[in-house]
Amino acid sequence: MSQVIRLQGIAASPGIAIAKARALHRTQLLVPRSKVSPQKIAGEMERLTTAVAQARTQIQAGIDSIVTSENGMPGGNHTMILHAHLLMLEDELLIDATRKLIEQRHINAEWALSTVSNDIKDQMLSLEDPYLRERAEDIEHVSSRIMRNLLGLDEDDDLSDEKFAEDCIVVATELSPAETAQLAPTPIMAFVTETGTRTSHTAIMAQALGIPAVLGVENITNIVGPEDMLIVDGLEGWVIIQPDEKMLARYREKSLQWHAMEKRLRDTRDQPSVTADGVDIRLSANIELPSEAPFAMDYGAQAIGLYRTEFLYLDRDHPPTAEEQLRVYRHVLQALAPRCVTFRTFDLGADKMPRSMQSRDRNPALGMRAIRIGLKNPDVLKTQIRAILQATVDTKGQARIMFPLVSGVPEMRQLNRLVAEVRAEFDADTLPLVPVGCMIELPSAVLTADLLAKEADFFSIGTNDLIQYSLAIDRCNDDVAYLYSPYHPAVLRAIHMTVTAANAAGIPVAICGTIAGEPHMTPLLIGMGLRDLSMAPSAIPFIKFALQTVNISEVTAMAKEALQMSTPDEVERLAARYMQGLAGVPS
Repeated sequence: MSQVIRLQGIAASPGIAIAKARALHRTQLLVPRSKVSPQKIAGEMERLTTAVAQARTQIQAGIDSIVTSENGMPGGNHTMILHAHLLMLEDELLIDATRKLIEQRHINAEWALSTVSNDIKDQMLSLEDPYLRERAEDIEHVSSRIMRNLLGLDEDDDLSDEKFAEDCIVVATELSPAETAQLAPTPIMAFVTETGTRTSHTAIMAQALGIPAVLGVENITNIVGPEDMLIVDGLEGWVIIQPDEKMLARYREKSLQWHAMEKRLRDTRDQPSVTADGVDIRLSANIELPSEAPFAMDYGAQAIGLYRTEFLYLDRDHPPTAEEQLRVYRHVLQALAPRCVTFRTFDLGADKMPRSMQSRDRNPALGMRAIRIGLKNPDVLKTQIRAILQATVDTKGQARIMFPLVSGVPEMRQLNRLVAEVRAEFDADTLPLVPVGCMIELPSAVLTADLLAKEADFFSIGTNDLIQYSLAIDRCNDDVAYLYSPYHPAVLRAIHMTVTAANAAGIPVAICGTIAGEPHMTPLLIGMGLRDLSMAPSAIPFIKFALQTVNISEVTAMAKEALQMSTPDEVERLAARYMQGLAGVPS
C-alpha cells in the first residue's frame, strides 16, 4: 500500500508512536448448548468450579507479570482492572447465578455461563451512565476467560507467535485487560482498536502503561495491511497509514515535544495543586469499585469526590443488604484513609433497580430515578445511609453522603429527615461528622440553588446530567449529539449561578462531571469560582499541570467575558486561545 490514508478515532491515551502494524486476531468462541441429566448436574458444577479456579490463577499470573513501566507510574495502576476481575470471580451476580441456572434448568456449564453473562451485559449496556455501560467489558472479559477454560482453549493462543517481539503497533477489533497485560512486557508502541472509548479498559491500561492509543477506528483491521507503517497520534486521535517522509519528520518532532511536556507533567504529579498565583485547588477522583482506590491515589487524588454505588444494585432480585454494603464502604474508607470519600446514593432508573422494586416508565430519564426511588422506598435508602454511617464509625474515616437528582427544597428536606432518623440509631459520641449534600444537575436545582444551600452541607455540580436536562438532549442519542456542549452559555450560567449561591451561603461547592477533567475547561471553571474539581483519576496530573498556568485574575476576567457570549463556539474559541499560552504543548 503506497497511498497515505488518514483515519480519525478517539484519542484515548496521549503520545505519538511510529512503527509497523501487527494485527491481533481473536478466535471466535462457539458455545455448546446441551441438556444434562440430574445425575450429571454435580459434574457440571465441578467443571465450572475448576474453570473459575483456573481463571483466578491466570488473572493472578497476569498481575504478577506486570512491572513498573517507563512512565514512572506504579505497577498498581496497571493491575487495578485485573484485581477487579479477581473480585468478579467471587461475585454472586456472575458465578452463583450460573450455578443456580445449571441446577434449575439442567443445562451445561457453558450454556449457563453464556446466558447469565449476556443478561448482565444487556442490563449494563442499557444504563444511561456511560461509565456503567462500559463496565459491561468486565463481564465480557471475565466470562470469556472462564468460557475458554470450560472449552479447554489456551487463553494465550492468539498471542503465542513471535510477531510482537519487536517494536510494533497492535491493531485489533478490541483488546481485553488480560491481553493488554500480556502484551505489556513486549515492545508495543501503541494500541489501535475498532471499538472502545476514553473510559474503556484499553484506554485505562494504555494510559497506565504510558503508550498512545487511538480507539473506535472503524474497520481498521481490514484497512491496514501486513507490515504497513503507521503513525498513531494519541493526542488528536489520528491513525496515518503509510505516511510519507514529510509526515514522518513532522510527527517525529511532535513526539519529541510531547515527551518533553510529559516529563514536566510527571514532575508535577506529587506537587501541590495550586494556580500560578498560589491559590489552592482540590483535585478529587471519581471512582466506582473498591479496586479503583489505589488507582486514584497513584494519580494524586486528594479525595474521592464521587463514589458511585450503583453496581451493588444491578441485576438482582432484592436490594443489597446492609452487611453487603458495609463491607464495600468500609473497604473503601480504609483504602483511602485519611482522604475523604463522598458516597453518592444509588443513581439508577427504576427499570435497573432490583426486580422487586422495578416499575414501568415511558421515559425513564424523566421518571423514577435516583432519590425519587429512594423516597418511594425509604427503607432501602435508609439501609444505604445506615451502612455508610456504620462504615465511618468502624473505620473512623472521613465520609460525606451525596444525593443525586434533587429537584428542590421539599426533596432535600425529606432526605435530611431520613438521615436524621438513621443518625438517631447511633451513639452521638461515636458517630463522626458526616456532611450531607446534593448534586446540582437539574435546572430546577440551579434556579433554587440559593434556597437549597440552606438545606445542604455542600453542593456538587453533575454536569453530565445538567447539560442533558438543560439542553433537552439525550446524551446517548447520536442524532442530537452535536448539541451536547459544555461550552453552551446556558451551561456556563448554570454553573456560575450554583457557585454564586454556594459561596453566598458559605457551603463548599465542587464539580464532578466529565468536564472537570478537561484541561480546556479548567480556566473557565476556576474563573467562575470553583476550587474543587473531581474527575477520572488519570486526568488529575493533566489538570494539575494546567493549573500551574492559571492566574486567578486572568481567568476570572475570561470567565466573565465567556458568560456574556452567545454561542458555544465563541466560548470554546476563547478557552482555546487561553490554553494556547501553555508553553511546550504540541499543536
